[in-house]
Amino acid sequence: MPRGLRDTTAGVFHVTSHGVRATPLYLDDLDRMRFLRELARVNREDGWTCIGFCLMRTHYHLIVQVSDDTLPRAMHALNFRYAGGFNARHGTRGHVFERRYYAGRLETRSHLLYAYRYVVRNPVTAGLCVMPAEWPWSSYGATIGHGDVEHSFVDAGRVLAELADGETDAVARLRELVEL
Repeated sequence: MPRGLRDTTAGVFHVTSHGVRATPLYLDDLDRMRFLRELARVNREDGWTCIGFCLMRTHYHLIVQVSDDTLPRAMHALNFRYAGGFNARHGTRGHVFERRYYAGRLETRSHLLYAYRYVVRNPVTAGLCVMPAEWPWSSYGATIGHGDVEHSFVDAGRVLAELADGETDAVARLRELVEL
């Protein structure tokens, strides 16, 4: 049976992609930094907004806002460039990513907040850290003002706007959502 067509319309998506046969996508911090450079490049050149990300060992998660016809092109550029650099650096060849990326549309406020929480809590669930802000390969720490690294290509304004109510600080509400 043929694969279904990709959703190419504008919107917010939870995107994830896995290493082939569950092998690591990142062998060290240099690989992770290279991936983040490619992610920033796609953000800049392909017309999408990265709302949040989390790099795990064998996969990654993104929350992105895209315009029409952007997601497939940007994902191809991101995965293709990263895989080529990974293979060149490590002297390997062949596939780095297992299959097509997953892209789930986030249509409601609650769906966006649930997906964001899921993405940034992934390292906690995997037992890699106790608190989500401790994971250095996620945008969450910088979003709440924790840690040294700020990812200039991330615009968490969309998720923070969903939590703003005029009475309570949106960052405090995000921390309540994610950390409890």
